[in-house]
Amino acid sequence: MGSHMSKQRLYASLLILGACILLFRTIMLVAGGSLGVLVLWVSFLLVLEMLIDTGWLVSSILWLISNDKRKASLPLKLAAGAIILHAVRVLIFVMGRVGPWVNFDVRPEQRLLHYTRWTWFGVYFAAIMSILGVLGVVVVWRLRRRSSLHSRTQ
Repeated sequence: MGSHMSKQRLYASLLILGACILLFRTIMLVAGGSLGVLVLWVSFLLVLEMLIDTGWLVSSILWLISNDKRKASLPLKLAAGAIILHAVRVLIFVMGRVGPWVNFDVRPEQRLLHYTRWTWFGVYFAAIMSILGVLGVVVVWRLRRRSSLHSRTQ
């Protein structure tokens, strides 16, 4: 039973770390003036992500404190939602830098200044990390589903 308890704390701690990383990144975007640069609907997605990240962090901390396996569901759902929303935002960012939709996500008066704020390394890094995050969500979902199906059959 002791190792089960430590696993719960480890999982909750990893979720806290992930929430902190995304929340820090989102706060840095907001503090850096992104809400004034991005079009309204993209700014809304940024604020929504920040709220979900905050809920993910708080629910993960509560899970860590309680050390109760039954409390894992909410942090995992919020984590999945935040990661998927972040990946959508990154996809919008990437689409806004290439192809026929260049700068569709940026207010017209901010387009020239915004062009100087990002690098191609940043675009590729964000895209790769988002893909890895979504893959992680899929892997965790499948593992939890398999575990749930396995426990029902016994």
